[in-house]
Amino acid sequence: MKKSIVKMKLTSRAEFVATLEEINFKFSEPYWQHDRIFVPRNYNREKAMPRLSLRTIVKDPNKDATYALVLRRHFDEKKIDITNAIVFKDYTEAAHILYQLGYELRAEISRRREELDMGNTIKVYIDKIDGLPGYYAKIESDLSEEDDPIAAREDLIETFRVLNVKRGQPLDMTYAEIINSSAHETIVG
Repeated sequence: MKKSIVKMKLTSRAEFVATLEEINFKFSEPYWQHDRIFVPRNYNREKAMPRLSLRTIVKDPNKDATYALVLRRHFDEKKIDITNAIVFKDYTEAAHILYQLGYELRAEISRRREELDMGNTIKVYIDKIDGLPGYYAKIESDLSEEDDPIAAREDLIETFRVLNVKRGQPLDMTYAEIINSSAHETIVG
C-alpha cells in the first residue's frame, strides 16, 4: 500500500486530543506495540531499501498478543512509503526466517499508541515512545495510483497546522533514528 506519512512532536498531547474531540473525533484506548526492526546487510534508507518489522500488539492484557510482519520501503524523493503487513502466529519462527534471509536486527521500538480513523484513507496516531520525552503524532494517508504524493504530504502538513500543532517542521526520521540521535546528543552533550 502506498502511503503519505507526516510525523510531528507534540507540545501538548492534551491540547491535540481536545482539538480533535471538539470536532467529534475520539482516539482509541492506548495499547502497547513493540517493533523489532530488521534490515538487510549494508542497509541504506536513502536507497529505498526495505526494512521489516516484527510487530507485537497488545490491545487487551487479558488476551493473546497479535503478531505482524510489516514491510516498509521509504522513497524520500517521492515522499511516500510502501507498506505491506501480514499477521502470523509463531513469532520465534518468523524471527528465525528473517535471520536466515540475512536480515540484521537494527532497532527495537516500544510505544504506547492511540489511534483514530478520520475516514477511509486517513489514520492519526499518538505515540509515546519508550526512551523519548513527550509525545509524537503521526498522520498516514493511503494513496491511490492517481494521487500526487507531494500534494498529499502538503495536505497532511496543513492538517497538522489546522489542528494547532506548532512544533515546527515535520520529522523525516524514523523513531529508531530519533532515539539514536537523542542518545548521541546525550553522550556528546
